[in-house]
Amino acid sequence: MQMIAIGWPLGLAGFILGALVGGLMARAGVEEANARPRLKPGEDNLSALAAELKAAKELLEAEEAEAGEVAETLKNLDEAIKRANGRLKLLTKAVKQAK
Repeated sequence: MQMIAIGWPLGLAGFILGALVGGLMARAGVEEANARPRLKPGEDNLSALAAELKAAKELLEAEEAEAGEVAETLKNLDEAIKRANGRLKLLTKAVKQAK
């Protein structure tokens, strides 16, 4: 009986917290849905679709260009690390010979 008496405030607090978080998430979902452009009855669906596809293609091309730059940077970094490793091996060899 004591567990029931002690546990109900925690259960109530959990329920209220869940309701608040759920309400905030629902509100965020509604705001996100309202941010998307909606087609109006008189609007040409094909032209709207073409505009969406064009925007998606431009975004993809921008990401591909950025990925190409990242790949080039990684290639240069890999080459620099290999050169540094080679120099370190030469230094290590020279130190061993000096002993």
